[in-house]
Amino acid sequence: MITKRSRLWRTASLLALSAVLAGCGSLVQYNINEPLTEYKPDHGYTVKSIDLAPGDSKIFMVVLFSGGGARSAALGYGVLEELARNKFIKDGQSRRLFDEVDLVYGVSGGSILAAYYGLHGEDVFPSFNDRFLNLDFQDKIVSRIISFSNQWRLTSPRFGRSDLLEEQLDEVLFDKKTFSDLASKKRKGPLTIISATDMSSGARFDFIQETFDFLCSDLNRFPISRAVAASSAVPLLFSPITLWNYAGTCDFHVPESLLAAADNKKRGRIAAVSRTRAKELFSYLDPIKRPYIHLLDGGLSDNLSIRSILDMEALVGSDEVRQDFRLDEMEKLVLVVVNAQNNPENTIDQSADVPGFGDVIRAISDIPIARYTQETELAMQSSIERWQEAGRLRAEQNHTKAPSVYYINVSLKNMTNEEERLELLNVPTSLYLPKKTVRELRSAATTLMHESPEFQRLLKDLAVQTGK
Repeated sequence: MITKRSRLWRTASLLALSAVLAGCGSLVQYNINEPLTEYKPDHGYTVKSIDLAPGDSKIFMVVLFSGGGARSAALGYGVLEELARNKFIKDGQSRRLFDEVDLVYGVSGGSILAAYYGLHGEDVFPSFNDRFLNLDFQDKIVSRIISFSNQWRLTSPRFGRSDLLEEQLDEVLFDKKTFSDLASKKRKGPLTIISATDMSSGARFDFIQETFDFLCSDLNRFPISRAVAASSAVPLLFSPITLWNYAGTCDFHVPESLLAAADNKKRGRIAAVSRTRAKELFSYLDPIKRPYIHLLDGGLSDNLSIRSILDMEALVGSDEVRQDFRLDEMEKLVLVVVNAQNNPENTIDQSADVPGFGDVIRAISDIPIARYTQETELAMQSSIERWQEAGRLRAEQNHTKAPSVYYINVSLKNMTNEEERLELLNVPTSLYLPKKTVRELRSAATTLMHESPEFQRLLKDLAVQTGK
């Protein structure tokens, strides 16, 4: 029989153990971003300093990976496979469309593939499939979270579930690589921009040195896995990733182009976007008001990564964008948007029961993302029309040929086979999918690109030879 005294002793022991765990946990600290000792405009992983040389083919190709967990990673991987299958002849040499990718954006689940591709380039085949898509990553992260050995760490106010996600990403994919590895000339892949969401403002936060300059922080020493964890930090499931703000300690000077954008008094969408984006970045210059920046899932602010391009145009102006990306040298500008947004059947209105945890997460994340995505796609279409007209006018003035613009939208919603479309739109957002589903998504990428009028126009214009 358990006596009153023994119950009191057990209770006291448990309280003592909890206190010990809490005390130990309070000593645990997440990885803190390092300060920047001296501001240099061309330091580190910047758009200006990274070689964006397009090669002899005169093609500037941008690939954008949306959010969507493993679903996005599988669909995006299939797109890269299709780009690798298609070859064309330029100046007597055979080239793949895959080799023409200059710039990659990634958010949430798409950031996992984007970062790995940027780091490894050609070696993305088949290693990403083996190391992530065919691995039950979700089970591994859940096991890590519920492990007793990690419970004491999670009691710390400065350590959360996203820090465990960072560790798992490092172990499985990124091998302790930092952005210095992406900035290195030994980098195998294209320039890659990973985006998260500023928890306080809802603004997009890009992991490039141009953003870190506002914090007087050195992105070169920042782990790639931590950036991906921030971009993938789904609210409630994962904790925010925190950055320390050292603004005012590195003699940072706001670029003139950004000051001009903030002071742009013109009417219209472009001017309004430039003012808003400048205001968002300027908020980081006040370390007293904002000593810490907390980041969440990048899909909350830009699920297609398209707004990064639109904001860049608005902030620095078309002339500077053309110069940075050498667009005046281009014969073809190719935008490939990998949209893995799903649309699962919603049955909560069929029941009087209180919606569950999963239903609530969908309501606060997926639904706003879906509505925001539609607006973003319309803005992108308007920008493309504006770029085409501007290119035509410049060509007339310079007596040259206007560059061709191709907008290739690889969206699961565009599947023509109704049965396959409904099946893939109901694939859940998670960090693991059955191998059969992964194969179906990779195959869907091929189908969608073959059915894309814009992709077929590109193939025709390049006289592409399709291979296996």
